[in-house]
Amino acid sequence: MRFLVMLILALYTGPAVVQPVVRDVPVRGEPRPVPVRRIVIHATGGPDCDPSRSFRSGTLEGIVGHFQRNQQRISIHYIIGRTGEVVRLVPETRVAFHVRGHNADSIGIELVNDGDGRDPFSEPQLEALVGLLRDLLARHQLDTTALKSHAELDDGELVCNGRRLKRKVDPGAAFPWERIRAALAGPTGARTQTGVFDR
Repeated sequence: MRFLVMLILALYTGPAVVQPVVRDVPVRGEPRPVPVRRIVIHATGGPDCDPSRSFRSGTLEGIVGHFQRNQQRISIHYIIGRTGEVVRLVPETRVAFHVRGHNADSIGIELVNDGDGRDPFSEPQLEALVGLLRDLLARHQLDTTALKSHAELDDGELVCNGRRLKRKVDPGAAFPWERIRAALAGPTGARTQTGVFDR
């Protein structure tokens, strides 16, 4: 019965416009010298030589604070928490320091996740990501081939007790790339207003 009511409402009112929860926490960045050509997906957790810090996602507020305290050396455009809250930091018109050698032409999105391939990405987080990506791809006139993982762009290594480890493996094996690409390629259904994330 509930499905029938929702179907009737959709037929009469059209697809719902999703209004994301977006919070601004301004972080500085240099002016962008070239157009955006790629969007890089990150996870907040990752390898570390200290086992107590390795693959630990942290909290949304903790990650926001980390970027605020360290903005001279590391920064990001967006962070999406496990509840789907989107925090906007560096404006898209400015460069964020989030992926070595590819900062000038990219937008970075951090997902609060351990990045270990086992920690699942939450449904609200993935829904918020799809909404944000739809908006970014449309505004920057990009297709899904512009989506990149941090792991594929950063091939640096850590040396821990004589062992060499890939420095960046995010967003990790648990990230549902095919599902995200399919959602972006298919009909929008409950669509996000273009420009909602822009500032």
